Amino acid sequence: MLFYLEGINMKETRGAKYGRNLALWIDYTIENLPEEKKKDYKVRLVKELKNYSFEPRKKGTPKNSGCVRELEGIVDVDIEEPEELAKLVKEGIHLMYQKFTAKRVFDSLLKYLD
Repeated sequence: MLFYLEGINMKETRGAKYGRNLALWIDYTIENLPEEKKKDYKVRLVKELKNYSFEPRKKGTPKNSGCVRELEGIVDVDIEEPEELAKLVKEGIHLMYQKFTAKRVFDSLLKYLD
């Protein structure tokens, strides 16, 4: 897959590819839900995903709004709860060392989910 950016054809970045494939996995999960739950599930999931902070934190500085432990209080993620699936996805993105890479993954994920 190629993207057009500022007049230059470029290959899909590693982060964008990961985000696109996360979206495929989420779409597969949604497709296996009962028909009456699908639309509401996706709306709730995307709403929770958009509640993500890209605020970086340098080593040794105090915690900020970007320091979120998404899975705190959740023992086992209930896939049928869209907020919990979104928190699992966000936790994986939080674990990425580079916030720029995390942003590419997140933007690609939302692009393919919408």
